[in-house]
Amino acid sequence: MMDKLSALAAPPGNSLTDAPGKWPWERPARFSSPDDAIDFATESIASGPARDDMLKMMMAGITVEELVDQISFKGFIAGAFTPDVAELIKPGMAIFLADLAVQQGFEPQMFVDEGPIEGGVSDEAFFTIMKERNPELFSAMLEEANRMQRDFDDDISAQVQMQQQEAQQEAQLDNSFMRVGEQG
Repeated sequence: MMDKLSALAAPPGNSLTDAPGKWPWERPARFSSPDDAIDFATESIASGPARDDMLKMMMAGITVEELVDQISFKGFIAGAFTPDVAELIKPGMAIFLADLAVQQGFEPQMFVDEGPIEGGVSDEAFFTIMKERNPELFSAMLEEANRMQRDFDDDISAQVQMQQQEAQQEAQLDNSFMRVGEQG
């Protein structure tokens, strides 16, 4: 069975009809040499406001590996270098960032720990992060939890009320004149 295309969807292959060179990565890269790309990136970081940001992120626990991946990806997206040059500059950028951290007096975490997670993320930490980073989803989840609690409370109230009514009916039957002969 074939999927139907929606009326507003671009037909398959539409991206191939755009004018070439529309995106920065479709044009010749600014740096074709990995050495030139490393020099440019390190000078940009060392002499610009990104230096303090990189140090803060490494101090906060973001790994050098993650920062290097972002730098190389953003450089490619901006058209500064090709994907192969982006991969080739990663070791040099990692050394530069690690040295920057050591010069500031702390040892950065180099790699993302891919070992087994011990204990995982607590529910409290999960909801704290969600409240900060995705407040809409947090609010929706909180409202749903409150709705479920209200429904549960209503169900419990209804059950208690039914039990009280049954107990009253039972008490009325116990005091009934029809049971007078049965009690003695």
